[in-house]
Amino acid sequence: MSQQQEISALKKFVRATNFLATSQIYLKQNVLHKRSLTHSDIKPRLLGHWGTCPGINFVYANVNRLIVKNQRSFVYLVGPGHGFPAVQANLFMEGSLSHFYPENIPYNETGIEDICKKFSAAYGYPSHANPEAPGQILEGGELGYSLSVAWGAVLDNPDLIAACLVGDGESETGPLAASWYANRLVDPATNGAVLPIVHINGYKISGPTRMGRMSHEELDLEFRGLGYHPIIVDDELDEDVYVQMTKAMDTSYEMITAIQTRARSGEDVVKPRWPVILMRTAKGWTGTSQYNGKKLEGNCESHQVIVNKCATDKGHLDALDTWLASYNFNELYSINEQGQLIFDKEIQSLIPPAELCCGRQHLSYGGEVVRALSKPDLEKLSYGPETPRGQRGLSMYKMGEWMRDAFKLNRDQRNLRIFSPDETYSNQLQAVFEETDRAWQWPIEEWDEDMARDGRVIELLSENLLFGMMHGYTVTGRHAMFPTYESFSQVVSSMADQYCKYVYASQGVHFRKPVPACNVVLSSLLERQDHNGYSHQNPSFLGAMLEKHPKIISAYLPADGNSTLVYTERAYEDRDKLNILVAGKKDLPQWLTLDEARQQAKDGVMVWDFASDENPDVVLVGCGDYVTQEAMASLVLIRELLPRVRIRFVSVTELTSSGLGSLDFQSKPWLMDEVFTADKGVVFNYHGYPNTIKKLVFDYKGSDRFRIKGYEEEGSTTTPFDMGVRNGTSRYHLVIDMAYKLFQQGVIDETQHVAITTDMLQRLVDHRNYIKANGVDPISLENWVWTR
Repeated sequence: MSQQQEISALKKFVRATNFLATSQIYLKQNVLHKRSLTHSDIKPRLLGHWGTCPGINFVYANVNRLIVKNQRSFVYLVGPGHGFPAVQANLFMEGSLSHFYPENIPYNETGIEDICKKFSAAYGYPSHANPEAPGQILEGGELGYSLSVAWGAVLDNPDLIAACLVGDGESETGPLAASWYANRLVDPATNGAVLPIVHINGYKISGPTRMGRMSHEELDLEFRGLGYHPIIVDDELDEDVYVQMTKAMDTSYEMITAIQTRARSGEDVVKPRWPVILMRTAKGWTGTSQYNGKKLEGNCESHQVIVNKCATDKGHLDALDTWLASYNFNELYSINEQGQLIFDKEIQSLIPPAELCCGRQHLSYGGEVVRALSKPDLEKLSYGPETPRGQRGLSMYKMGEWMRDAFKLNRDQRNLRIFSPDETYSNQLQAVFEETDRAWQWPIEEWDEDMARDGRVIELLSENLLFGMMHGYTVTGRHAMFPTYESFSQVVSSMADQYCKYVYASQGVHFRKPVPACNVVLSSLLERQDHNGYSHQNPSFLGAMLEKHPKIISAYLPADGNSTLVYTERAYEDRDKLNILVAGKKDLPQWLTLDEARQQAKDGVMVWDFASDENPDVVLVGCGDYVTQEAMASLVLIRELLPRVRIRFVSVTELTSSGLGSLDFQSKPWLMDEVFTADKGVVFNYHGYPNTIKKLVFDYKGSDRFRIKGYEEEGSTTTPFDMGVRNGTSRYHLVIDMAYKLFQQGVIDETQHVAITTDMLQRLVDHRNYIKANGVDPISLENWVWTR
């Protein structure tokens, strides 16, 4: 096909998709514009963002041209928000919608009526990219995530190119800004490539964008400084913008294949300079250029629905009628005897083979390509039965050993990665470096440790970039972990929320299959952020995620190393979930054998018989590793003070938004009674905010018996034990609370209650005086050993 023929085909294709995008926003009938519009053709409620649609269509057509020309797999990610009518127009044109929804969206006028009537309508199609749409791997409800997700998708997919359209408004977000740094991390020898296309249409919803007011020279300098090779396309240059774009796309493809060929032939490619296309086209291009003297095209006024009173105002209706007529859509198709649409042959030349259409990209359906992990042997990694109960050990180090062995066992599968914001060593996961390295594509100095071109650990100090990469990696069928400091996980709270929405919405879509879980590991926990101070003491992420759907979120709070191993294994077996594993990185007592840990993980709640008495007078609960240590220490203390009192110890290691582990106390309240007794006081020591547990047990009839302890937003640079003191979760506070419960129940008298309370308060005063004088906790507290 000659260049002239290609350009003609592209222009027709974009005309068709611009028409279909416009029809979706405005029309409920007469969707092919076979006659002049009337007010009754217009939807009663006009929603959607027209301004970005022409750019999305323009790029989609050019991606199709590359696919057809090179027979290469592409996935197309759209970053600009609320441009879904353009995406859906292309999915219809290429036949993907009719393939997956043959009854609702056939490849004829009825199918177009469906996408028009239901776009942004109640129980219809959203205004942004969504899992119900074929080929989409990004929930488009929030700006800034497109580029990081694209980079994650191409990892370990060496034949894939992710064309990622980045909006110039989106480019102003923090997550997107950090995503440019992924070029330091992706090895061209073993991974696919991302082709970023920045759509500089100049405006956000009500004002100019930063890039929109930059000169070509300034844009060129910025992206060269970021390590890319910028290629500028501008509709105000003398050369036809369609010709410019085909040249830019061809040049980019040649650069990508050249980099990959060099790397795959054995050359050490340092600082691969990937192409980026900087595309200037007018916002609202090809729409109504102006109305009543107000500039629309090429202005922020075209951002959403322009001429938006078509249902009642004749002037607006006439403007829309003229606009739709300008596309001459009737010239671009015919209808065969079966009623199917037959598009112009030039348009058909840009529709890829079915298996290569962006909407049919098999990697975008995740579950179809999932390869289960070969799992390490927990027996070899665990603290064995010969380990004395209460001996101290390291939970996070055990997790690192599990990951090390998993990397080894799955070396050939290449389906496992860690995305760590510069904290792999700090969080005690360093065992992984016995098997792999940190990925780094820029110069590696001789003194750098554990760094290589093809490392399985993706490490950069941006939580946003790495969580987005994990999103792209897991929804395309691979397994991943995101370990971070607990206090800074809040940085990605909104990203995690968007991921959960994507996974939840996917579960109702017939062609999407379950994908591996996103596994968020929270370490450097608040109880041992004593040296960093108040700013590093924040369990908010845990509480926020436990507001989400219980089928999507599980929070695992293993009490010790063996429990951590069991829950790590489970996390990688889970599908369509976001798991949160909360584990400390300092040495703590080891409570359970591997078999006991497995038994507890079945329900997420277990009475620890080895620490409990029959017919208890009070129930003590630990949920979290540091707080479990304090609870067990309080158990020893109160038994010394009140040897005749009977106590039950309950360990909770799993939380969901519906309750504690598998205890369904709303429909089966006797389960709670079996664990927590029907009438005894309960002192619950929790790692996070007390309100999280209060909400979970609120509907339980015996919730008034619970005294829930947790982080009370008190902290400072202090000693480890004093962190518990400040928040009322220390062993001394727990003894005070148990004594009060026992006094309420008549198990002890007022004299005993007062004596115990006075004793504990004095110990707290003595401790405060000690640490102020010595700067550290007493050795007896720092290295406490449990004895029964």
